[in-house]
Amino acid sequence: MEQWLLQFLLLYITFLSMFSPPATMATAAIILDGVPNTILKRLAWRVAFEYVVIMLFVIWLGNYMLMALGLSPHALTVTGGAALLFQGWPLMMRGTKVEQSNHALDSDNPKRFRDLAVVPLLFPLSMGGGTIAVGISSAAHNSTLEGMMTLSAVILMMAPTIALTFLVSGPLQGRLSTGAMDTLARISGIILVTLSLQLLVTGLTDLVMVEIHSMR
Repeated sequence: MEQWLLQFLLLYITFLSMFSPPATMATAAIILDGVPNTILKRLAWRVAFEYVVIMLFVIWLGNYMLMALGLSPHALTVTGGAALLFQGWPLMMRGTKVEQSNHALDSDNPKRFRDLAVVPLLFPLSMGGGTIAVGISSAAHNSTLEGMMTLSAVILMMAPTIALTFLVSGPLQGRLSTGAMDTLARISGIILVTLSLQLLVTGLTDLVMVEIHSMR
């Protein structure tokens, strides 16, 4: 039980860091400014639901797609690390500089707000290529039934995490200073860069070990 809980927490922290609530809130606070509370709730849970559906599809079928294409999960781990580095480095160095605002949206037209659920709230704020790559790589390294069920539980746990993040983000605009949101984004960037370097080192090490064993 303790080993399962430790594995669950490690995977959850990985996906939580990639989702990066501080950076997401800082950006979403501007995007969701002016969205009515009733629509905000629907948006938050819709994004969370779509995240879970996509990631469950990715972790259960992604590894088979890799095998069909002849791709290595270790190479995908390196790719995920590189994608996270690309995402985290600007946050760490410059914070969040978002100029998009919804003041121009018509509050009497809920469809205009619902269109935000896929872009930009789901892609790229909640998930991107790095998240998908790490999801497939995690499935490859936890390919037993127990491991896959643990990974699935982690993805399900991300649903309330994502929904709560966006629910908080809506009324956050105007309550936190620009400097405070920028600081949160930079801290999140540091976490993403750290995680990306870990993935890069792990993936490259595994690739080298595979090559060494193949030459023997």
